[in-house]
Amino acid sequence: MNKTKLQQLGQLLNASVVAKIVTGADWEKEGGKKHPEAGDALQLKDKCWMITRVDGSELHCLELAAVLSPLETVLLGWAVQQGGVLRPASSANDLERQARRLGEWIQQSVAAGEWRAEVPERMELRNRLFEGMVPFLLLCEQIGDKEPSYAELEKTIRTFISEDTLLIPLREHEWLVLTGDGVLSEAESEGDEMLGPEESKELLASLAEGLQQLIVGEWGGECHVAVGEPIVPSENVVRIVSTLRETIFLGRKFHVGMQVHLPWLVHLERLLSGIPETVRSRFVEEMMGRPDLFTDSETVATLDAFFSMDCNVSETAKKLFIHRNTLLYRLDKIKHEAGLDVRSFNDAVLVRILLLLYKVTKRK
Repeated sequence: MNKTKLQQLGQLLNASVVAKIVTGADWEKEGGKKHPEAGDALQLKDKCWMITRVDGSELHCLELAAVLSPLETVLLGWAVQQGGVLRPASSANDLERQARRLGEWIQQSVAAGEWRAEVPERMELRNRLFEGMVPFLLLCEQIGDKEPSYAELEKTIRTFISEDTLLIPLREHEWLVLTGDGVLSEAESEGDEMLGPEESKELLASLAEGLQQLIVGEWGGECHVAVGEPIVPSENVVRIVSTLRETIFLGRKFHVGMQVHLPWLVHLERLLSGIPETVRSRFVEEMMGRPDLFTDSETVATLDAFFSMDCNVSETAKKLFIHRNTLLYRLDKIKHEAGLDVRSFNDAVLVRILLLLYKVTKRK
């Protein structure tokens, strides 16, 4: 809320009005309800807090140095909910207001760790949350002045995904996209058989990659996209937001340079992320025959490709555009220098873990 609007509101109420942020804990401590929303008010001894926006555990409020009458409280709360106080009247339509309200609730539930919370009936968009919707989480950074408005981003996404799609703002530069699973049904109709689990995951990965390229091509900057398998959003939206956020975090931490992140490919990374840094560093130092093994970019690229191809020598050679014998030479070199044969299951698991840990510890 800009300074001019604060002054105008202060003149109407004959009281000073300032914008401030309070925590959910402070709000409850002062007697506020557990799950506050925009438009909720809390009358204190000589001032009143009116929530304009909920951002996780942070509550953006107007602090009015006055004791409001019940009618004033209701009217001001209504104005905030309609967007007349929170933002210029021309900036948001009904759908955006409803989406932001749902996003605030999701943020609040995630911050409180309420992973199983169901979307309450009071949310207007609940009736648009159908079973089997595909979730995408977008994290777009470093786009500066080119950052799209809600309407612009929604319009762009609809040019890529024709299904009934909802765009829900979460944190700054972060959006949740929910679309019908018809995007998978279309692919099934093109073939003779129903897609299996692996084929569905491949298609989801392709959709995420296409969405990421679309947004970067339109606005530039850095954009990370995570996608999940179809969910029942009214029951699982809080959990999937938490999962996809963690997926992007792990992807950026262990796989620098990747922009598309898939939760079913970071199980090992999730486990290793919970190991204390000192333990990770000691393990790498003790297990590696040569400390400088992973400093060779060719070795790292070879191992990354080898593991991404499920340790299949022929497919890895194709992916790297090298002869099969050249790949075998490189793998034998790793065996000689590190004492670990990645064509052996046990050694392959160990090298995979060492490589992931090294990628993290070397940047400390």
